[in-house]
Amino acid sequence: MTNSPTPNPNPNRRRRLTADELIAIGVALAGIGTVFFWGIGQKYRPIDLFQGGTASVSNSKDTGKIGLLGEDAAPEQRTIASVATKDKIDTTTTAPITSPVPPIATTVETPVTETTTAPVATVPAAVVPAIVATAPIVATAPVFTDIPKQFWGETYITELRKRGVLDDFGTGKFDPTKEITRGEYAKMLDRAFPDKPVTAATTSFKDIPKDYPRKEAVDKSVQLGFMSGYSPTKFAPNQVIPRYQLQISLAKGLNLPIPSSSDTVLKKYPDADNMPKYARGKMAAAVESGLVIKDKTTDLLKPVQNATRADAAALIYEVLVKEGKIKPAQ
Repeated sequence: MTNSPTPNPNPNRRRRLTADELIAIGVALAGIGTVFFWGIGQKYRPIDLFQGGTASVSNSKDTGKIGLLGEDAAPEQRTIASVATKDKIDTTTTAPITSPVPPIATTVETPVTETTTAPVATVPAAVVPAIVATAPIVATAPVFTDIPKQFWGETYITELRKRGVLDDFGTGKFDPTKEITRGEYAKMLDRAFPDKPVTAATTSFKDIPKDYPRKEAVDKSVQLGFMSGYSPTKFAPNQVIPRYQLQISLAKGLNLPIPSSSDTVLKKYPDADNMPKYARGKMAAAVESGLVIKDKTTDLLKPVQNATRADAAALIYEVLVKEGKIKPAQ
């Protein structure tokens, strides 16, 4: 019989690792594995640690590259949107980053808002030169349908119509050959001389009611010195006017000087003696100033003949030409 060796009651056993050793081994293996697998899939690029910049660590769907080593951007250009958000850098401008080495321009892409309306600059009023334009008195005047092309007063009537001096009497017609009343003539004077200064006081005429449509024009014609009443209380607005009264009214209102010899001025008109003697001086002043009704019979004044609307228009036209407000007809 063979005797078996007796087991050693105190055999050598392996020493168990402590907890700290196990943790250290695990951390080392994990670190080695992480670096190994990360390094296999990445394209190496050195990190510029001296610039102080922070690169984007967000994934790029377009390149499939991650973080610091994976972006293709050149070292001198980095997107710093995250830094701008954190440190509140004004991303509307591009500025160099301050560092111990020469600054590197940093490009930041920001949305651009297009504005279709340009801002309007405010210009001080004193810088803008004043522009004064002369325009017709009335741009939309009535058109008369009863003035023949060959009518002697066509030019006068047309020009005054453009300036709003003449009424159409509600019918679209002027009725040039119709006798003119004192009230109608006062209205023409009021419109023809709106800027003339007042030279006389207003008179209250009892024969002009408050609702008379031309009351204001009558008052104005008296205040401007063109017309006067037959008495302090009578104006006779509906009475027709003799031709000589048109001419002497204009001579009064314009304050025309009376010639030294009225007879010398009037002697070329054979019918000059037909007017009242008190009117001869003013009539001579009107004639010498060119205020003569130039109808078909220019060698006659026809002083006591009732004036027509065309007669009044012709004389007012001549006054406006004399004052330079209308260019004379060629």
